[in-house]
Amino acid sequence: MNEKLLNERIQVLHTIVKRTFKDYFDTDTNQGQKGLYETVIGATIWYLPGGDELFSGQISIEAFNSIKSNPEGTKLVEEHSFPRKIGGRFIYEKFRESNGQLSLHALKDLFLNRLGRFNLVLKSENDRLKKYQKIENMDLGNLSFLEFCQTNLEADTYSKADIQLTGFTEEKYKEFKRFKNKAKKGIINEPFNPR
Repeated sequence: MNEKLLNERIQVLHTIVKRTFKDYFDTDTNQGQKGLYETVIGATIWYLPGGDELFSGQISIEAFNSIKSNPEGTKLVEEHSFPRKIGGRFIYEKFRESNGQLSLHALKDLFLNRLGRFNLVLKSENDRLKKYQKIENMDLGNLSFLEFCQTNLEADTYSKADIQLTGFTEEKYKEFKRFKNKAKKGIINEPFNPR
């Protein structure tokens, strides 16, 4: 991951949220406007640099089985269990929780440890998840939005989409990507072993 670029873009994200979070929570701001704020912040999160180090170490069982049976034909999706629009609201809520004092370092940590993290799933699973990863479809129970996102978001959405995760190391993921590159070039020397 490009650390310099990450720091520069986190600074921009921090500035945008710091300057707009009071407007976001203003009682005159309607739901449509809040949704646009969330989308803008979510898009900014999307443009933060990524990398394999953001991989959670989790792959869906369905994707893992697909790799075992048909590694050449398996297309993995880097699924951010924290969708961008929810991430936008989450950042605004974290700013409010801190009375507008959320530090650059804390925002960077949120990205590296939560918002930027991804699991590996199949495209069909990613499609199933989408309807459950919308704010209006979240069942918070007795939890606040922040509590739910920090404790239940991934488990709830994955459960509703009938997706179970299992361990898959970052090294195995890199190895799989190298295998796919070789397969694309027609130079596979040995089969891929997911374990």
